[in-house]
Amino acid sequence: MSQNLVGIIVSFTFIFIMIIISTVIQKLFKLSNDFSRKIIHVTVGNWVFIALYYFESWHYAIIMPVAFILINYLSYRFTIIKAMELEEKNPGTIYYVISLAICTVLTYSQPQLLILPFLGIMAMTWGDGLAAVIGKKFPIKQLRARRSLGGTGSFFVFTLIASIVYLLIVGNSMATGTIILISLVTALAGSLIELFSPRNTDNLTVPLIIGIVGFFVGM
Repeated sequence: MSQNLVGIIVSFTFIFIMIIISTVIQKLFKLSNDFSRKIIHVTVGNWVFIALYYFESWHYAIIMPVAFILINYLSYRFTIIKAMELEEKNPGTIYYVISLAICTVLTYSQPQLLILPFLGIMAMTWGDGLAAVIGKKFPIKQLRARRSLGGTGSFFVFTLIASIVYLLIVGNSMATGTIILISLVTALAGSLIELFSPRNTDNLTVPLIIGIVGFFVGM
């Protein structure tokens, strides 16, 4: 069995396990759909490590994100996977995998992997995912509608940490100073993009802007 085929199997297995775990946790502890949705949001983005380990080109890596564009759309329309949907219809889960698909193509667009576009996924996964949770818990100083200093600060901190960890793992001996500088810029840019994005669009704006900039910097 080829490494790419193994990667596809591992990818789908990982995603469905995360969905099942979040659904079980939601039912077991009688949590809101919003909480289970955030569990999926934060965990699924770590698929990028699976992609970088297994896939040799975007033709294989893109299969999972494209499949979930359809799955998430159907779930959005017909509430198939309840753990992913809110009572207030929000296409954020569709935007999530569209961003993942585009950042995947950008990452694999050159013979030598450009690892920087996936920083957009780190920002969306950890920064945006945890900012919403902490922002609701500690709504310190309202900055804009549905945006608080607590949430924006959390976005910055968790994006910074996630970016540093990501680059340490896949950065191929990148200098520590470079890692910190790139991570700081990613966290700051992501925080500002998320803060000023129109409602329900940050799953597109944050990863795509960071991913596209990362693509050109990586080249």
